[in-house]
Amino acid sequence: MTSSTLATKRRRMHSAGAPLLPPTIAYAVLTVLGVAVPSVAAGVRPWTSDAALLDFFQHHNGSAHASAFFTLGAAIPLAVFVAVSTSRLRTLGLDVPGRIIAQIGGTAAAAMLALAGVATLAATQPRVADSAASVRLLYGLTFAAGGPAYVVFSGLLLAGVSVSGLIGRVLPRAVAWFGLVIAVVCEVASLSAAFDGMDLLLAVGRFGGLVWMIAVGLTLPSTRRELRSRQGITRAVDEPSVPSPR
Repeated sequence: MTSSTLATKRRRMHSAGAPLLPPTIAYAVLTVLGVAVPSVAAGVRPWTSDAALLDFFQHHNGSAHASAFFTLGAAIPLAVFVAVSTSRLRTLGLDVPGRIIAQIGGTAAAAMLALAGVATLAATQPRVADSAASVRLLYGLTFAAGGPAYVVFSGLLLAGVSVSGLIGRVLPRAVAWFGLVIAVVCEVASLSAAFDGMDLLLAVGRFGGLVWMIAVGLTLPSTRRELRSRQGITRAVDEPSVPSPR
């Protein structure tokens, strides 16, 4: 292998950037575990009543710790997803307002998710569960940060990437339009902060966004060369070089 060929391969690897699917899968797994662990441990959903919530933190402290760990941990691959996806959009020539909106919204969503995990962790500390008011206060912060705040900001992430994907034709239309629909749901779900009975929209926004992230992780090209390949466009620079006969 010649030095020029090796240099070309290194440039291609550098331009491809970080993979998008691994952080997406990590985020999905941690999110599901963070939601499922409390219900599995307590046998009921702890947030259905103050009594169930207090019982969960008093008698299932280990599970509460695990839930806090998974929720806090999910914020990390989410932040990586935001960084890689918006970087790919720029690499694909889409340095547009939608990319900046996605970056700001996704970063804020990751911060809200981390806050939800930290608030849950605070409720697991010694003697905190002795006070029903303290538990309720900390859980209220967990719900506010991990519910309405997270969903609203994640809606900006979905909208920014999806609109950019439609403009630049770098995402399948079905994936982009699905992201826009879920983004609208996320923004409408902000009404749950003012009106009761709209929590279902929070679940649709959160887990619909999770499905969208997986789809983006599978379909968003990492380079222009990959995009041209998917579109069936071949340029001379993309064709493998044929060694000259000696």
